[in-house]
Amino acid sequence: MCTARYYITILTAILGGSTQFYSYGIVNPCQELITQWINLTYMERSGTFVSETNLNLIWALVVGSVSLGALAGALLVRVLSERCGRRNALIINGIFNIIGAFCELIARSASSPELLIIGRFILGANMGLTSGVVPMYLMELTPTKYRGAAGTLHMVAVSFSDWFSLLIGLPEVLGGSIWWPIAFALPGIPALALCFILPFCPESPKYLLVTRGNREGAYDSIVALVGELQAKPVFNELIRESARDKSRSGSFWELFTSKKLRLPLLVSLLVMVAQQFTGCTAVFAYSTDMFINAKLDPQTARYATLAIGVVYFLFACSAPLLIDRVGRRPLSLFQLISCLIALSLLTLFTGIQQYGQATWASYGTIGALVLYMCVYGVGSPIPWMITGELFNQHFRSTAVTVSVFVAFFMTMIISSAYLPFQQMVGVTFSYMPFIVGSCISIVVLYFILPETKNRDVNDIVNEARARNHSLSLGMPWNTLSKEGRTENKHIEALNP
Repeated sequence: MCTARYYITILTAILGGSTQFYSYGIVNPCQELITQWINLTYMERSGTFVSETNLNLIWALVVGSVSLGALAGALLVRVLSERCGRRNALIINGIFNIIGAFCELIARSASSPELLIIGRFILGANMGLTSGVVPMYLMELTPTKYRGAAGTLHMVAVSFSDWFSLLIGLPEVLGGSIWWPIAFALPGIPALALCFILPFCPESPKYLLVTRGNREGAYDSIVALVGELQAKPVFNELIRESARDKSRSGSFWELFTSKKLRLPLLVSLLVMVAQQFTGCTAVFAYSTDMFINAKLDPQTARYATLAIGVVYFLFACSAPLLIDRVGRRPLSLFQLISCLIALSLLTLFTGIQQYGQATWASYGTIGALVLYMCVYGVGSPIPWMITGELFNQHFRSTAVTVSVFVAFFMTMIISSAYLPFQQMVGVTFSYMPFIVGSCISIVVLYFILPETKNRDVNDIVNEARARNHSLSLGMPWNTLSKEGRTENKHIEALNP
């Protein structure tokens, strides 16, 4: 049984850290309002309105600054989490979050679109950093039995912030001409709460013991998390895990060059890439346009986007309940296959509507989008947490840094390229790269993705190596049976 301090720590981390994804979505409902303000601001400065080309460029900077900041923040995961600790990295992140929110709050009164861009870049860096540190911190705080459920809470909070940003950005709420700076600066409030509460919360005991060699501090942290009665067995388990961990570097060079780490790194990246190939970036960014293509008027389309955001959040809430009952591997494959079906249906109904001129197909398009959000939400946390289970303590933050950077890099590429690609091939065929990518991802992950539920990291890595050995011998079917994996482990043990 965990203590009250454990639950306070978890709640503070996800509300003050994970919900920063709010900044990604808040800009979409306010596009027309912000572009008008930018145009008027530059007219007051120079006496002339900005050309349409330059206005689109400035707007692209406003939108894209979050993605660029997220890439920068992702690269800081290892540096801050290893040098300062998981908890202190989040506190530092919170301080900069407050600075970014303040820049956005005063941008209109200062007549400075540049401050808005700077603020969004800082908040984007907060997103990148929390995407790596929060799941890692939550899972290192939590006993092995409940580790999976804790790791999913990051994406549950992200899904909440997604629909909440759409709600706050509506003109009827805070998206109007007067209150939009408050809507943009809202993430500063939970960040401020984090900075006041988290210093009184425990640091990751795994970090204290394995990285810092602080046995006493690690034990005190465990006592604060699970209580005195359960502290000793949890501490002994942590000692055994650290004793099996022979590595001491954890550098990027060793991560990329070590033969033993090659497959775990490949698996963690493929799981992250596979989720991007579900088309999540395009669906989230352009769902309003998809509803408009389904013959909804613009205002109704905005409310429909908010509605499917709520659906996504509700189904993401099922992930903590399913992750340890079903397992990471089955849930991940279920999500990928279900998203593939939803995308195929979306392509089919869009094609019927576009080329067959059948008005009833618009209902099929809406249904496919709702189905997509349901099944995507169920498995969405897995790529963000599984990297922490595939690597030992010394390489965990390094691998998470690489995984999160790849995720945000792909997000930036897909969000930038999707609209031009759609205009080139048409709406119907714009989903084909995601369908093909999903098919490939499902086949590859079916053979190489190990189950990580309630397992020691060394056992997980051994299974990953066994799966790799089967594939290298041209016998992928050996990865499907327990006997085959056991035989491969024996072979791997003789040939380390």
